[in-house]
Amino acid sequence: MADPLVIDVEALTRQRGLQSTGTVVAPIEPISVPGGDIAAHGPIRLHYRLTHTGEGRIWLEADLAARARLTCDRCLDSFEANLHTRYEEEFLPRPPGAGAGDEPEDAGDTRVAYYDNHQVDLREGIRQNLILAVPAKQLCRWGCRGLCPRCGKNLNEGPCDCRDEDLDPRLAALDQWLREHGKGEEGDHGGSEA
Repeated sequence: MADPLVIDVEALTRQRGLQSTGTVVAPIEPISVPGGDIAAHGPIRLHYRLTHTGEGRIWLEADLAARARLTCDRCLDSFEANLHTRYEEEFLPRPPGAGAGDEPEDAGDTRVAYYDNHQVDLREGIRQNLILAVPAKQLCRWGCRGLCPRCGKNLNEGPCDCRDEDLDPRLAALDQWLREHGKGEEGDHGGSEA
């Protein structure tokens, strides 16, 4: 069975300016990231446009969505998150003498890759861009309260039984600020289905 993320561009390369668009919903090899994994529990969704820019060069414009299971940096609970990214790549026909491990230099922020036998493989670009789409700060929700630094209770489930006297005196100013400004929830940050 053909991989839907490897696209035949032979017809596209017959004339400069030709375009091909499509949508692919397909499983990929799960991607491990610190604190979780991407696409381990469902397929990715990719909308793409390929354009022949001349001399066999193919320009990709992609809109990519996937689900990730991550660990909250504050409360350590596992949560589901939607990842979404848009990116562009350029594919060049592999020149004679270039080995399978050889790749052209990237052009700034744009990934550049070779393709062989009129087959453009989108998998590596998908992998790289999903990793980049993972937020640097992984939070189960915007207002996650985290864990009590004294007893370790998840404060999203309610207050703990620690007494104010137990407060580290170095944190007294922070405690006063929190009392004045509140610890209110700001709404869920998990998003909707991809």
